[in-house]
Amino acid sequence: MAGKRKFISRDWACIPVRVMATLRVEGPLSVGEEVVLRFYPAVKKLLEEIRSRGWEYHIEGVVGIARVALDPRKLRFRLRHISPRKEKGEKESTYAIEAELGKAPPEILEVENIKRFEVAVSTEHAERCVRVDPLNRVITYVEDVLWEGFRLGVERTPQRLSEAREVYEVVKFFLNNGYKFEDKYVARRYEDLVNLFEKKYTFTLTLDLTMEREDVVPRWDRLREELLEFFRKRGISMRLKELLDDRDAQ
Repeated sequence: MAGKRKFISRDWACIPVRVMATLRVEGPLSVGEEVVLRFYPAVKKLLEEIRSRGWEYHIEGVVGIARVALDPRKLRFRLRHISPRKEKGEKESTYAIEAELGKAPPEILEVENIKRFEVAVSTEHAERCVRVDPLNRVITYVEDVLWEGFRLGVERTPQRLSEAREVYEVVKFFLNNGYKFEDKYVARRYEDLVNLFEKKYTFTLTLDLTMEREDVVPRWDRLREELLEFFRKRGISMRLKELLDDRDAQ
């Protein structure tokens, strides 16, 4: 009988035998990469591509069906009332029994099926910055590296720019491999990265110049070249919109 000890009688002793219950469960599973690849060997190519780019990957959120071994004596059952769900057309309440297993996960005897899992990608500066669902070829998460920093006025340090660039490259890799965004919120984070790295930021600077010492003022062509060089060294391309002779120059 489940939950009780049986005894094997011998002439010299009585040896207690623990009876374990075997159940078939569906839900989150704590399994390693080798178990996932056993069901989806084609994913191995994706994992190898990720690592070949110098990134790391982590398999997370595994959901499936497995047979587990439980000690009935350690189970704590709870009766739960479930109200009718109108969105599903239910009219009557139902009841469910939940079992609390404790801190340790149950022993998995056999994994029968893997229904879902995600691959999280880490780069040098951004840990688990992008997550994807390989089975549905969907990008489920993009880290919002621009929120705490650029939008709040924090200085664009080389490390933060490197982090944003790395996230941008990871997402671009999956898009080039046919992946789509799960929703508009994930897509919006990538759009912010595109605006940062693909679209050049343009601004207008107006200068009011007054000649105070004509003897040291250079010729216009020389002044123009010096201005162009000044901005070029600072990573800025300058275009003069108005010249003395009303011509534009680069």
